[in-house]
Amino acid sequence: MASSTIITYRERILNGSIVRTLLWLSWPVIVGTFAMMTYNLVDALWLGRLGRDAFGAPTVSWPLIMLFNAIGMSIAQAGTALISQYFGAGDYEMSSRCSGQLVALLAVLALSISMLGVSTVHILLKLMGVPKDIYPLAVAYSRVIFAGIPLAFLGFAFSAILNSLGDTRTPMKLVLISALINIVLDPILIFGLFGLPALGVVGAALATLLARGIVSFVGLYMLVRGVHGIKLRLRCMRIERWWLRKVVSIAVPIYIQSSSNALGFTVMMSIVSRFGSVAVAAYGIGIRIVDIVQAFTMGIQRATSIMVGQCVGAELYDRAKRISRTSITLVTSILGVGAIAIYVFRDAVISFFVPDPLVIEEGDVFLSYFVWSIPFFGIFFVCNGVAQGSGHPEAMTVISVVRLWLFRIGLSVLLALYLGMGSTGIWVAMSVSNVAAGLLSLAWISRGTWLRRVIEPRELSIKTPFQT
Repeated sequence: MASSTIITYRERILNGSIVRTLLWLSWPVIVGTFAMMTYNLVDALWLGRLGRDAFGAPTVSWPLIMLFNAIGMSIAQAGTALISQYFGAGDYEMSSRCSGQLVALLAVLALSISMLGVSTVHILLKLMGVPKDIYPLAVAYSRVIFAGIPLAFLGFAFSAILNSLGDTRTPMKLVLISALINIVLDPILIFGLFGLPALGVVGAALATLLARGIVSFVGLYMLVRGVHGIKLRLRCMRIERWWLRKVVSIAVPIYIQSSSNALGFTVMMSIVSRFGSVAVAAYGIGIRIVDIVQAFTMGIQRATSIMVGQCVGAELYDRAKRISRTSITLVTSILGVGAIAIYVFRDAVISFFVPDPLVIEEGDVFLSYFVWSIPFFGIFFVCNGVAQGSGHPEAMTVISVVRLWLFRIGLSVLLALYLGMGSTGIWVAMSVSNVAAGLLSLAWISRGTWLRRVIEPRELSIKTPFQT
């Protein structure tokens, strides 16, 4: 039987207060996102003491690693849409079957990507033009991370399954434990404390792998033993053709969006670099502010996705519409207040990161333009949550590509390079891209084409709930 706790979660999502439920689901995701940020921050802190070559190895490696990780994350998000919709519809048996198939598919993909990455990373990094002094360290670091991709993908599956059911707290707790393990292991393995050999950048990668591994094995143990009624069985892990077709159809647009963003932001960095170190520093401060904002919006996005998924699955379309409107209003209000605060204290914010007068001056111009677009950035994120939860991500993928490649990159080239506005043209383009994406997302939401479920119509199996 499904646990009474998770049945209570479902009732709250389908019938409870929308605002309270959004906040209840989102705050663990926000905390978990901040915890995940510590991985790279702690690596940077310790590796910086070994020199710029060691510091640069993870920096040049992560764009490639994230390109492959995005495959697993896209599949996990697609699986979330199906699991949450079946669960919302009360079809507990199908939720269980979809969960087992998600674990099986991610396991197969993870092993394939891991072997491919380990064997070809030296070629891929060379094609990326990684500097010769960083190259051997980057290869060593990347090989360890690629070896650990099965653990990462298992974590994606575990989080996706529990999030789909409305449990965002258990994944958060495991992420916090993982981050703490990484913090402890990093200096030990990097510098060779307690009699261990000093492994440098390989030590940082191993710390990440071990921290993820411990948590992933705990997650797997919970799924095998049974959590909230979900219990992995071999018969539920046989990948069915109809399920694979649906997951791929949802995951491909999500992956296109993720990979397009990864490439696009690399191009943006090259445009900003044309205007010198001051512009790069100002841009870097902006990116860190966006990271903080994104941690908050990620929480609201995930909560919206879960609630919309379950309500669409239950065919509670009016409630799904109210959830989307409430989420947009909530994120716009909070980010609007945050934008005003950032604008008022912008010089203090900039000097906190880089107390250089030239950077403060450039950052002042940047934030004066950019800060007012932050609420629209939040709208774009929330609408992505609606798209993923409903299982209809195609339109938001198009909006995402247009936002980055047309409005941000295209307008930056036009204003900054051709019209001679310099770095100010880039800041204007960034603001315009967020506003345009927010307005386009609102237009898509208002059409309501996402208000149809993607799960297979069949007689609900409420009489045959999760097996334990």
